[in-house]
Amino acid sequence: MSNTTNQNSGDQTPGGGPVQVAHRSTAATKTIIRSVLDLMLSNSLLTRDKKTPKLDDDIKELVREIEVVIRTNMLNYGSEVAERVRSEVDVSTLLPGASPAQNQANVENPEETGNRSMFLLRLIAGRFSHLFADSENPVFPRDVVKGFDNYLYKLLGEVLYEELNVESQELLSNFSTDDDGEIWAMIGKNDRHKRFAYNILIRILLKFEDFSWAKRNFMSILNNVTERGSGFLFEDQHFQLLFTALFSDLFKTLWDDEQSLKLDFMFGDGTADRLSGIYETFNAYKKEIAA
Repeated sequence: MSNTTNQNSGDQTPGGGPVQVAHRSTAATKTIIRSVLDLMLSNSLLTRDKKTPKLDDDIKELVREIEVVIRTNMLNYGSEVAERVRSEVDVSTLLPGASPAQNQANVENPEETGNRSMFLLRLIAGRFSHLFADSENPVFPRDVVKGFDNYLYKLLGEVLYEELNVESQELLSNFSTDDDGEIWAMIGKNDRHKRFAYNILIRILLKFEDFSWAKRNFMSILNNVTERGSGFLFEDQHFQLLFTALFSDLFKTLWDDEQSLKLDFMFGDGTADRLSGIYETFNAYKKEIAA
């Protein structure tokens, strides 16, 4: 099987560059692996004592060849979307002094209900949109969303950001509403949608294992945008509210043994314990700030 994978790793992008499809798993491939694990769990074919490193390797190898097709098609489609977005950009919306990649990430307001190109941002920012949606008394200005997009871009990198943006578009196309609360409620009722969305949230949350450094880094990136845009200073009380809104549903899964077990199966051994550690650190931080 590995020979087939290597032969396909030289696939080309539309621009002619090599696509190393076999060297890194996409979110789509990981979703397939998690679906297999979820199926085995639901049919009592897999328990913690049966889960071995060899089983992990066998499942990943089984899915490896699917990676070639998925990743190549996804990148091709992502390139088409990116090219279409670039052709529609209004240069008057670009931020002064920003790089081309940052400008592309800030050309469209995610809170608008019309056409969007920033599907990943819309999906994740929907977790905390209630904090800025009230025009009369918002907790913080909409510039915070632009700063959060800048954080996502730096966290994920250009390639993964674009991949997840395309997949977020596909996910959001399943919903006919623009209400973020309704969208996330429906995501929570669909295992496939939930796996994809939680994968992104967990990717963000695990960056906070070194909590003090990660919090400073997060706030610094947001303030670099908000202070320049509106003079708003994103402070600890704002961070607490945004952090809670982002990860509250994820933290609730830690209170259920079965859900915690699924986290380990779907995202790797020890994931639940790592998230619990972050949750405890966050609570200690809140108590310290309150004192």
